[in-house]
Amino acid sequence: MQFYKRTKSKKTWSKHPISSFFCFLRDFIIYLTPLKHIPAPIVNALFGFVPKFIFFVHPRRAEDTYIAYPFLGLIRRWFGRNVFLRTLDILPPLVIGVVRTPLGVNGLIVTGSLLPDILLKDRKKALKHCLKGLFFSSKIAQSSAIFGLGALWPMITRRGLALRQYSEPRNIVITNGHCGTLIGIYLSIRELSKLSLIPFDRLKVAILGVGRMGTNLAHVLYGEILGLSLVDINEARLDKTIEELRKCPTATNIRKHVNHTGSLEFSDILKENHIAVCCTSNITRILKPEQIPDNTIIIDDSRPEGIPRDLGKPNCVVTEGGLMKIKGIKQNYDFGFGIDENVFGCFAESFLLASDNYKGRILKPTLGAVDFDNFKKMINVCDKFGVSLGDFKCRDKIISREKLVSIMKGK
Repeated sequence: MQFYKRTKSKKTWSKHPISSFFCFLRDFIIYLTPLKHIPAPIVNALFGFVPKFIFFVHPRRAEDTYIAYPFLGLIRRWFGRNVFLRTLDILPPLVIGVVRTPLGVNGLIVTGSLLPDILLKDRKKALKHCLKGLFFSSKIAQSSAIFGLGALWPMITRRGLALRQYSEPRNIVITNGHCGTLIGIYLSIRELSKLSLIPFDRLKVAILGVGRMGTNLAHVLYGEILGLSLVDINEARLDKTIEELRKCPTATNIRKHVNHTGSLEFSDILKENHIAVCCTSNITRILKPEQIPDNTIIIDDSRPEGIPRDLGKPNCVVTEGGLMKIKGIKQNYDFGFGIDENVFGCFAESFLLASDNYKGRILKPTLGAVDFDNFKKMINVCDKFGVSLGDFKCRDKIISREKLVSIMKGK
């Protein structure tokens, strides 16, 4: 039975309603099973392999749940939004994607059911749902498998630290994916510098949001580029980040921009920098198209998306944040940028750790803060496991190199 079907548009896809319902029943039974670990032969029969890694996500919006499990759309249509939201609250974790790689390091994509606004509003409920995902995944995963956190889960779990006491007894390894995400963004910036023939040490980069990822990016760029513009609504957080950076004086110039009221004029900041990177966690858009000047490249790593993709401006592009490629990967879930070899950087980290577990044991999972020595090691082993920088994409469209060069040189 076909697991996915194509809609009339070749650019969209959805799961087959009948097979998705049977998959839901399968996962619901697994969730209710009192066993801590389901025997490997049964898991192999159900999924085709015993997963060496699980990538745990959540819906970005209600429409994602209809795509993954079409019958949920009927609940929304027949019984209304309130019943639909209550249904999401009681759903078990569900497998929404299967991942196979040439190395035999295969995994599953598992989703919780809560939407971002609930995750951010009710942290207690969010953590409870994350634990449900962890317990479900530990039942079907291989011993010492990687449990990778995607989207908002790292923030909700204190970058994975809140899960540690629950993961160790179940012999599953937590990683928050921040190292892989950082690698994806860093390599994207280096590639843009290379394509445009602008020396890396002459580059100027704006970072929108200096939470954990924004601060990590500032640390790896500081001392390597000409200028950093740091933007945040929290001045104390900005000052702390700048103070940490300046402990090791370099030639990189740092500019601080505080947005106290939400009315900061972003246009001038974007004009002054070759590239902007959005690293926020937000529910609403943080930039409107009219705030984005010509000749702007924004790498959007915010969760959910903080920058609109349809800018209506030919000389502006928004790229999906720091995509990586896994050579020969076969996957059947669309994260919003098509189904090919491209994956999120945090996804790539789960794969790299799972690969390293059985062939190298060089890498460490990212739990809490990013270890910058581990960051360097992870970059160095990417080629060994067939991982490289991904395409520059806006949704499922590849942005041409010619366009990227034209924008960079238009500064």
